[in-house]
Amino acid sequence: MLQSISRDLQTGTRDGLIRASRRAYTLAFLALAIPGLPLGGLYLLTRPERLPLGAVLGLGGMGIAFAGAALWLAGRVARDPALPSSRAALTAAMQAASAPGITFLLGCALLHDLRGVILLWVLALCAYLVGYGQLAGWVREPQVHKAAERLT
Repeated sequence: MLQSISRDLQTGTRDGLIRASRRAYTLAFLALAIPGLPLGGLYLLTRPERLPLGAVLGLGGMGIAFAGAALWLAGRVARDPALPSSRAALTAAMQAASAPGITFLLGCALLHDLRGVILLWVLALCAYLVGYGQLAGWVREPQVHKAAERLT
């Protein structure tokens, strides 16, 4: 997957940057989410008690708030004029991956409660799709390097 990201970056096109940022987004999400499953499984072995519905809904609200904040902050990074377009796109993509990542991890902590798992993992899927869709809008046209300008 890293080779694909590198290959897409080397195209020097906006479409290549979009593909690279989407791959980086997915990779960053997986890096956050995969450790949550065994950790949630270990917590499940302690046989925790089922949470009240209000607590489950509160965790869902926290997941939505964290996801919204992560996507907002990632969007700010993507629009930062001080960063080159490729760095801004990849940084924003990796930061945006925490939006579904946090919600997914909260769901992993509730593996003992099917209501919580379903709620939080559906919210994580929604956050993933929203972030994935926003990436294309965040990617700016690649900047021409000064050395390349002198050659033409």
